[in-house]
Amino acid sequence: MKRFVLLMFTVLFIIFSAVSVFAADTNGLAFKTEDINCDKGRIFKVDVKAKSSEKISAVLLKFTYDRNIIEYRSISSDSDSLAYAYDNGSTLNVSYLCKDGKNIDNDTVILTLEFKATAEGQSNLQYTAYDCVNSSAESVEISQCSSGKVSVTKQGSEKSNDNEKSDTTEYKSESNESTGNSEKSSIDELGSLNGKFSDNTVFMLIVGVICGLAVGVLCFMLYLSVIKRKNKAKEEKDRH
Repeated sequence: MKRFVLLMFTVLFIIFSAVSVFAADTNGLAFKTEDINCDKGRIFKVDVKAKSSEKISAVLLKFTYDRNIIEYRSISSDSDSLAYAYDNGSTLNVSYLCKDGKNIDNDTVILTLEFKATAEGQSNLQYTAYDCVNSSAESVEISQCSSGKVSVTKQGSEKSNDNEKSDTTEYKSESNESTGNSEKSSIDELGSLNGKFSDNTVFMLIVGVICGLAVGVLCFMLYLSVIKRKNKAKEEKDRH
């Protein structure tokens, strides 16, 4: 089913690219993530920011990181857009879609990834972005992908920052339990490992939304194509 959702996103990009005739006049689109410091056993957020004079409507990203140190948990975006992540075991594939286009002229956060720090150490959170289109269904050149790194230290370290938060489902020992029990593995219910959906209803809802958007985008693209042809025919007629 996850492959079906990823296929639907791919279809949307094909629709955008097939109708687009002229490349967008832009200085390029830049993405960036910042360095993160957190304690072992914590859930932390990574904001993916974008900057361009163009409004972004869709983009695909691929993330790689040290899976022995951090684990992917979930993905989120603003209410006006849709983001989906699929972990194939080696890379985290992310799809972003905003029907009306998102204004990103000032390092705007387009989506947020959540990870869990499982071991002490340092991991680069490298990624690439590709197949990006703007609100006019024109291809946008990607000029830069600046990636940060994640530093995980033992619990209680002063290096943790505001991006981390407590794992709300972390094991809680009772007051009369021994301190050794506090080392038990935590159970994270914020998002299943490897991007699996724990709720099939939510999954099917996302699939339905994607299908609806695909139909809407296709109709809109066909409408633009007809308008362009009519304008071109009118221009040729006026010349004669």
